[in-house]
Amino acid sequence: MIVTSCTASKSISTIESNHFDDKANLTTFTKSPLGSLSIPGKWTKISYNQVSMQHNFENADSVLTALAINQSTAYPFYKTNMTSNEVVKEFYEWDSKYLAENIQGTRTIIKQDTINHFILWQIKADNEKYKVDNHYLFGSENGIIFTVFISTNKWTNEQKIEYLQTVYKNKTVRDCCR
Repeated sequence: MIVTSCTASKSISTIESNHFDDKANLTTFTKSPLGSLSIPGKWTKISYNQVSMQHNFENADSVLTALAINQSTAYPFYKTNMTSNEVVKEFYEWDSKYLAENIQGTRTIIKQDTINHFILWQIKADNEKYKVDNHYLFGSENGIIFTVFISTNKWTNEQKIEYLQTVYKNKTVRDCCR
C-alpha cells in the first residue's frame, strides 16, 4: 500500500494490482482509487521504478512497456487549478527535458491531443553511452496523470503510436483527485 496526497491537506491510500483477462486478452494495471490502464495481450510485471513511479511489464516477445497512474499533485511542476492540458504540457516539458539532457538525446512531439488531454512523444539518442528510440504518451484527467511507455525494435513507429493510443483509450479514471 502506498500513501499519496490528492491535495495538500488530504491523503489517500492506494492499492495497486495487475490482472490478465483471458477472454478479453487484456492485462489491466489498476491503481485504486485513481484508475486503470489496460494493455492488449498478456504482459508480466517485471519491476517497479520508484523514481519514475512506473510499473514495468514485458510480453512473450520481450517487448517492454511501462505504466504509471499518479496524482498530479505528486509532481514538482504542479500548480493548483491547472487544467488537464496544462498538466500534460508541463509534465512533458519537465520529464522529457530532463531525460533528453541526461541521455544527450532529442525529443519530438508526435501528437498533441487537447480534446483527450495527451501528448505522444519520442526520444532518441545514438551516442557512445545510449542507443534509445522510445515512445511515450503522457495524459491527464481529473487530477490524475497517466504515463504509457513502449520500448522495442520489433515494432514500427506506427505500431508503437497505435499501441500507446490504444492503452490510453483503454483507461478508467476515478474522481478522487480534482
